Amino acid sequence: MARPLLRRALRRLTTWISVGLVVLVFGLAILVPTSFVAVEQSSQPSFCNSCHIMEPYYESWQHSAHAGVKCTECHFEPGTMGTVRGKFQAITQLAKYVTRTQGTRPWADVSDASCLRSGCHSPRSLEGPVAFGRVSFDHGPHLLEARGQRLRCVTCHSQVLVDQHFAVEKSVCFACHFHPDDDGSLPERTSACGKCHGPPAGAIEVAGRAFDHGPYLRRGVDCRSCHAGVVEGAGEVHEQRCRSCHGQAELLAQSGDAELMHRAHVTDKKVECFECHVEIQHGREVATATHPSGDQACGACHDAPHSAAQLVYAGTGAPGVAERPSRMHQTHVACAACHTGRSGRATGSAALASAGEVDCQHCHGTGYAGMLAEWQGAVGEGLAGLRPMLAELEASATSDAEREELRAADAGLTLLERDGSRGAHNAPFALDVLRSAAQRIDRARAARAPGAAANATALLSPPADAGCAACHVDVARRDPLSVHERDFRHADHLRIAGLSCAECHRSEPHGAPAFPREKCASCHHTEREGLDPSDCASCHALQQSIFSGQLTGMDAAAPEMPEKTCNECHGEAPGIVIPPATMCVLCHEAGYDRKLEEWRTATDERFARLENALTAAPPSTDPAALERARQALATVAADGSRGAHNASLIGRLLDDALSGLGTH
Repeated sequence: MARPLLRRALRRLTTWISVGLVVLVFGLAILVPTSFVAVEQSSQPSFCNSCHIMEPYYESWQHSAHAGVKCTECHFEPGTMGTVRGKFQAITQLAKYVTRTQGTRPWADVSDASCLRSGCHSPRSLEGPVAFGRVSFDHGPHLLEARGQRLRCVTCHSQVLVDQHFAVEKSVCFACHFHPDDDGSLPERTSACGKCHGPPAGAIEVAGRAFDHGPYLRRGVDCRSCHAGVVEGAGEVHEQRCRSCHGQAELLAQSGDAELMHRAHVTDKKVECFECHVEIQHGREVATATHPSGDQACGACHDAPHSAAQLVYAGTGAPGVAERPSRMHQTHVACAACHTGRSGRATGSAALASAGEVDCQHCHGTGYAGMLAEWQGAVGEGLAGLRPMLAELEASATSDAEREELRAADAGLTLLERDGSRGAHNAPFALDVLRSAAQRIDRARAARAPGAAANATALLSPPADAGCAACHVDVARRDPLSVHERDFRHADHLRIAGLSCAECHRSEPHGAPAFPREKCASCHHTEREGLDPSDCASCHALQQSIFSGQLTGMDAAAPEMPEKTCNECHGEAPGIVIPPATMCVLCHEAGYDRKLEEWRTATDERFARLENALTAAPPSTDPAALERARQALATVAADGSRGAHNASLIGRLLDDALSGLGTH
């Protein structure tokens, strides 16, 4: 009885097992393809976009360099286990979305292994510098260690901005490169300009003018002399940032351990820099930021020690005078670039190093020699001359209109006096202030005595051309100069003749004559008071004496062309010219033009021999002979004809000087 029951039970069990196996086989046959399809479909980027919070990220991915790479290629680590972990994390994200517990900003991580996998960004492909805007960037030092921290790819390639998928935001670079050391200074190893930037190639436009970095860099000028104030912020981490994520006292107590914080947040986890650090700004837009002015400025109530200097440097602060910022202010030259202490001079403030001409030449070269003295002389003398005139009028002012005029003049002069630089901070603006004050003084005097001379305005130098005035405020202070071996005075040409700088000088090359020497005659050989242009000897006495053979200190010599007058070769005033050799044949036989060339060649050879002999003369040489040689050279140079006026006399003059030095 028991056996039939056992057999029936076994048959039922076998039947159920068979049915179960059939169901299992059919289930697997359906489930496996379905699961494969589900896994494949859920791995598509379009599936990620099913959640509306993913839309901006999906759109930015579509327009990025990774548009041909599926999301899971990066967000799942390589290997089967990486895929399993990724799918599990994705399911939890999906569950949060379905239950409406997700945040507004999705969180995802990308491991270095995903970036550096085969077929993507191999370590070898990251070797060497690459261009990042105007910056030369090398992945190597950053992936190994930067400022003592182990970085990851996503440390820099994050998604700080929603619409820039996996891009590098420059502010992330600044967070490391410009984070100060413990003493508050920027570390040279990361903040040096040359680590990232090379100088622009050739000239660029700066504040409306061409500027070439090359000469300044060759003279060793530090970039920060001009590019000052281009870093703003210190990247602080406020305690409130920590509390926004962490509430455990033991964790908050460790916030001062920078190495631990970076390892936990940067190396181990993907936490954006600015989740913790205050953003650091860098660039020209920082330097050009302006401070409040007028009633909102600090100076409306408080008079800072250098407020006047800052106003003059910025070219503002004088009543009725148009703003005119210094060229150096426009290019953001820092105070410390000039106030270096190189000059060794004392200064009125113990906290501020002295500045002097050596600082000008350090940046601008030796061509700036005398420029500072010109500025300070013109402004200093203007202040010294105008202040007594103003004080005299103020003491006897009778009307409100006059007092207002003088009050504005006093405000301008006081600004320059408080500045104390005598024009060094902004010479063109300082001269504008002086001219404005002088005009007010003259108007006040004219109101009392109509027709009174403009004595105050006459104290100041005439303004230079707009393009030259940034540097040359009073070139007449350098008079007399030697031009074409003759005394030259700017004052006569600017004040009397009323010429502009551009009428005589070109901008390129800087200061070069705008026309050849002979064209000076178009002005100088015209009828003027005290000058008869038909009497050449009134200006050219030396040339006249050589031409006639009557040179002082030498025996008289017969003139080469006694029957000729000056104008027969040089033309009539004002069209005076230096005659070419071809003019000789107009009066003489053919081939006479070669005679002029012979005279000039012989004179040049003797002149060069005498120069060399004078240079090589031993210390024992007779001083009188040395002086005669110098005088002979000066006479021939001042004559300027290279022997044409009287070849025999000039030749004898040079030969006698050579003989005195023992040279024949």
